[in-house]
Amino acid sequence: MTYPALEDRIARLAGVLRHSLQIGIGDRVSFLGDNCPEIVELLFACARVGAIFVPLNAHMTAEQHNVYLDNAQPRFLFVEGRYLDTARDCTVGRPSLRLVSFGPVAPGNDDIDRLAPLIEAATPVASGTDLPFSTPLLMAYTSGTTGNPKGAVLSQESLYYSALNSIDMFEMTARDKVLTIVPMYHIGGISIHTIPAMRVGATVTIHRELDPALVLRDIERYRITLIVGRPPVARAISSHGDWDRTDLSSMRSYSSGTTRVPLEVMAPWFARGVPVQQLYGMTEALPPVIAVSIADARRKAGSIGKPAAHVEARVVDHNMRDVPPGDRGEIILRSKCVLTNYWRNEGATTDSFHDGWFRTGDVGHQDDDGYFYIDDRIKDIVIVGASNVYPADGERILAECDAIEEAAIVGKPHPNLGESLVACVVLKQGRSMDARELRALFKGRLASYQHPHDILFMESIPRTPLGKIQKSALRQLVRELPGDTAGAALSL
Repeated sequence: MTYPALEDRIARLAGVLRHSLQIGIGDRVSFLGDNCPEIVELLFACARVGAIFVPLNAHMTAEQHNVYLDNAQPRFLFVEGRYLDTARDCTVGRPSLRLVSFGPVAPGNDDIDRLAPLIEAATPVASGTDLPFSTPLLMAYTSGTTGNPKGAVLSQESLYYSALNSIDMFEMTARDKVLTIVPMYHIGGISIHTIPAMRVGATVTIHRELDPALVLRDIERYRITLIVGRPPVARAISSHGDWDRTDLSSMRSYSSGTTRVPLEVMAPWFARGVPVQQLYGMTEALPPVIAVSIADARRKAGSIGKPAAHVEARVVDHNMRDVPPGDRGEIILRSKCVLTNYWRNEGATTDSFHDGWFRTGDVGHQDDDGYFYIDDRIKDIVIVGASNVYPADGERILAECDAIEEAAIVGKPHPNLGESLVACVVLKQGRSMDARELRALFKGRLASYQHPHDILFMESIPRTPLGKIQKSALRQLVRELPGDTAGAALSL
């Protein structure tokens, strides 16, 4: 699709929203489907008429969607054909929610609008508007790792400055060829590469879902220059059988982050000459708000980098005072890329800001060069006796063990210590390890009170639909273990 063709589609879709569907400023419009060009079209069309775009996670059930729909209360749900049954279930008890299908609709679904004839008959809405730059555009829901998800409201201004940050950080030009494999129902799939690439006139190739073989084929076929993906995605691509025989010479960088990126995940990419740019951001702060430049990718491996061009970042103590390099504190941000508010949740909005600074809830530190590092989540800190323990310190040690596929450490109530640490461990297929061997990993590396008290061997670790470890589920799980297992190793 050319840029003129994309503009025509956006203009006509904006006409559908404004004239056919009577969508106005502040109305919510949802989307349910896999990665596709229509997501981009709908986002820009919403911007043109002042509507708020609310993408839904295609992998969730109707019951899960209901949580978001009850909160956002969209008037229309645009849906891909393969998700029509789920969308239909979402309309139960919601007579005001209408469905618009991208594809053909089976007979008997006369109540579902089809987009194609609406587009064909639409009166285009030209670009250029008197809407304030602060007009809300995107409502993205937090992943819910620590409780009920919240709708982060991001303005047109937020997406604009986020794009400028990306263009600067990834040195984007019209010559770039971006491959989008991150789910576009999540802000990362939209804000990190896709929309910024369109700002500079680059080429964007969209994959509906992750297929490592297809990723490798298309890197070589289309001479892809930029890709972003979480650490598990990087590992899935580099461990595929076609990895060694794929020509990666076009790649300028692979970007990863919003969580700690293990060095062993970066190593295969560095070995093939592809810099791994770590970046930081979240649903409430469009990534990259902090990132490592291409030039410093290898030298500062392990760091999330420095603040982007239109971002201020600090590390502060509980009194909101800056801490010296090397000391841990909470990372706080001030930027136009940060959310304006949580939808219909004034309390959460108030709690998240202090004197205009957004409190990320992430514990981090800076080195002497001003580079930022993520240490843990504040809500994940475990208090053993009178001491704060950062589970990420132990998780880094577990990640280095070749026998361990994945691991997480959480706190569990303890009658004497207040809390104790439980290591939840998934071993690689065909590998074995007992509690004694696992505990030996920590000897001489962490103080004894930072060692796991209990070890839970598991088949898998619960994750959110976005791939984040769901520590709230793990904490609930370990609470149900026997009261004091006396340092036992348990299997689940």
